[in-house]
Amino acid sequence: MIYAIRTLVGQEKNVARIIARNVKNSGIGVSSILVPESLRGYILVESTTKLDMQNPAFKVPHMKGSIEGEIPYGEIKNFLNPEPILSSVQKGSIVELISGPFKGEKAKVVRIDESKEDVVLELIEAAVPIPVTVKGDQIRLIQKEAD
Repeated sequence: MIYAIRTLVGQEKNVARIIARNVKNSGIGVSSILVPESLRGYILVESTTKLDMQNPAFKVPHMKGSIEGEIPYGEIKNFLNPEPILSSVQKGSIVELISGPFKGEKAKVVRIDESKEDVVLELIEAAVPIPVTVKGDQIRLIQKEAD
Protein backbone atom coordinates (compact mmCIF):
# COMPACT_ATOMS: atom_id res chain seq x y z
CA MET A 1 0.00 0.00 0.00
CA ILE A 2 1.31 3.43 -0.92
CA TYR A 3 0.42 6.59 1.00
CA ALA A 4 1.09 10.28 0.32
CA ILE A 5 2.32 12.49 3.15
CA ARG A 6 2.16 16.27 2.89
CA THR A 7 5.20 18.31 3.92
CA LEU A 8 6.35 21.88 3.77
CA VAL A 9 7.72 22.60 0.29
CA GLY A 10 11.49 22.21 0.33
CA GLN A 11 11.46 19.99 3.42
CA GLU A 12 10.55 16.72 1.68
CA LYS A 13 13.99 15.11 2.06
CA ASN A 14 14.29 16.14 5.72
CA VAL A 15 10.88 14.69 6.57
CA ALA A 16 11.71 11.47 4.69
CA ARG A 17 15.01 11.08 6.59
CA ILE A 18 13.36 11.60 9.97
CA ILE A 19 10.50 9.21 9.19
CA ALA A 20 12.98 6.58 7.92
CA ARG A 21 14.99 6.83 11.13
CA ASN A 22 11.84 6.73 13.32
CA VAL A 23 10.23 3.74 11.62
CA LYS A 24 13.53 1.82 11.62
CA ASN A 25 13.71 2.14 15.41
CA SER A 26 10.01 1.46 16.02
CA GLY A 27 9.51 -1.57 13.77
CA ILE A 28 6.60 -0.11 11.76
CA GLY A 29 6.11 -1.96 8.45
CA VAL A 30 7.40 0.77 6.12
CA SER A 31 9.31 -0.79 3.24
CA SER A 32 10.23 2.33 1.23
CA ILE A 33 10.01 6.12 1.15
CA LEU A 34 10.09 8.05 -2.13
CA VAL A 35 10.80 11.78 -2.53
CA PRO A 36 9.85 12.63 -6.13
CA GLU A 37 11.62 15.77 -7.40
CA SER A 38 8.61 16.84 -9.44
CA LEU A 39 6.06 16.39 -6.64
CA ARG A 40 6.85 19.28 -4.35
CA GLY A 41 5.35 19.21 -0.87
CA TYR A 42 4.75 15.45 -0.80
CA ILE A 43 6.57 12.22 -0.08
CA LEU A 44 5.31 8.72 -0.84
CA VAL A 45 5.51 5.93 1.74
CA GLU A 46 5.10 2.23 0.95
CA SER A 47 3.86 0.20 3.89
CA THR A 48 2.69 -3.34 4.49
CA THR A 49 0.06 -2.04 6.93
CA LYS A 50 -2.19 0.99 7.13
CA LEU A 51 -0.24 4.00 8.36
CA ASP A 52 -1.29 5.25 11.78
CA MET A 53 -0.54 8.96 11.65
CA GLN A 54 -1.07 9.14 15.44
CA ASN A 55 2.02 6.99 15.94
CA PRO A 56 4.91 9.00 17.44
CA ALA A 57 7.14 7.87 14.54
CA PHE A 58 5.07 10.15 12.27
CA LYS A 59 5.16 13.19 14.54
CA VAL A 60 7.98 15.00 12.76
CA PRO A 61 8.74 18.68 12.09
CA HIS A 62 7.68 20.09 8.71
CA MET A 63 5.07 17.36 8.17
CA LYS A 64 1.56 18.67 7.53
CA GLY A 65 -0.40 15.40 7.47
CA SER A 66 -1.36 12.66 5.05
CA ILE A 67 -3.75 12.18 2.17
CA GLU A 68 -6.66 9.90 3.11
CA GLY A 69 -6.55 6.44 1.57
CA GLU A 70 -3.91 4.69 -0.42
CA ILE A 71 -2.49 5.81 -3.76
CA PRO A 72 -2.94 3.45 -6.74
CA TYR A 73 0.32 2.23 -8.28
CA GLY A 74 -0.65 3.65 -11.69
CA GLU A 75 -0.57 7.19 -10.29
CA ILE A 76 3.02 6.97 -9.07
CA LYS A 77 4.48 4.86 -11.89
CA ASN A 78 5.92 7.99 -13.57
CA PHE A 79 7.86 8.92 -10.42
CA LEU A 80 9.55 5.51 -10.24
CA ASN A 81 10.99 5.63 -13.76
CA PRO A 82 10.83 9.27 -14.86
CA GLU A 83 11.11 10.22 -18.51
CA PRO A 84 14.31 12.14 -19.30
CA ILE A 85 13.70 15.90 -19.23
CA LEU A 86 14.95 16.55 -22.74
CA SER A 87 13.10 13.66 -24.39
CA SER A 88 10.00 15.75 -25.11
CA VAL A 89 11.87 18.91 -26.14
CA GLN A 90 13.06 19.36 -29.71
CA LYS A 91 14.58 22.10 -31.86
CA GLY A 92 11.98 24.80 -32.50
CA SER A 93 9.90 24.05 -29.37
CA ILE A 94 8.67 26.92 -27.21
CA VAL A 95 9.67 26.64 -23.55
CA GLU A 96 9.45 28.69 -20.38
CA LEU A 97 12.45 29.17 -18.12
CA ILE A 98 11.51 28.05 -14.60
CA SER A 99 14.67 29.14 -12.77
CA GLY A 100 17.72 31.32 -13.13
CA PRO A 101 18.03 34.98 -14.14
CA PHE A 102 15.52 34.65 -17.01
CA LYS A 103 12.85 32.90 -14.91
CA GLY A 104 9.38 33.35 -16.42
CA GLU A 105 10.68 34.24 -19.91
CA LYS A 106 9.55 32.31 -22.96
CA ALA A 107 12.16 31.08 -25.42
CA LYS A 108 12.60 29.06 -28.59
CA VAL A 109 14.89 26.01 -28.56
CA VAL A 110 17.80 26.48 -30.97
CA ARG A 111 19.97 23.48 -30.09
CA ILE A 112 19.98 20.55 -27.65
CA ASP A 113 23.13 18.91 -26.26
CA GLU A 114 21.79 15.71 -24.71
CA SER A 115 25.20 14.53 -23.50
CA LYS A 116 25.54 17.61 -21.25
CA GLU A 117 21.75 18.02 -20.79
CA ASP A 118 22.11 21.62 -22.02
CA VAL A 119 19.65 23.55 -24.15
CA VAL A 120 20.52 26.62 -26.21
CA LEU A 121 17.59 29.03 -26.35
CA GLU A 122 16.68 32.37 -27.93
CA LEU A 123 14.50 34.56 -25.76
CA ILE A 124 11.32 35.42 -27.65
CA GLU A 125 10.70 38.86 -26.17
CA ALA A 126 14.33 40.04 -26.37
CA ALA A 127 15.05 42.97 -28.69
CA VAL A 128 18.15 41.22 -30.03
CA PRO A 129 18.26 37.41 -30.34
CA ILE A 130 20.95 36.29 -27.91
CA PRO A 131 21.62 32.57 -27.42
CA VAL A 132 21.26 31.50 -23.80
CA THR A 133 22.49 28.09 -22.61
CA VAL A 134 20.70 26.49 -19.65
CA LYS A 135 20.40 23.03 -18.11
CA GLY A 136 17.44 20.92 -19.23
CA ASP A 137 15.87 20.97 -15.76
CA GLN A 138 15.54 24.78 -15.91
CA ILE A 139 12.89 24.71 -18.66
CA ARG A 140 9.27 23.65 -19.00
CA LEU A 141 7.82 22.72 -22.40
CA ILE A 142 4.97 24.98 -23.47
CA GLN A 143 4.55 24.08 -27.13
CA LYS A 144 6.19 21.42 -29.27
CA GLU A 145 7.53 22.36 -32.68
CA ALA A 146 4.79 22.42 -35.29
CA ASP A 147 5.21 19.40 -37.58
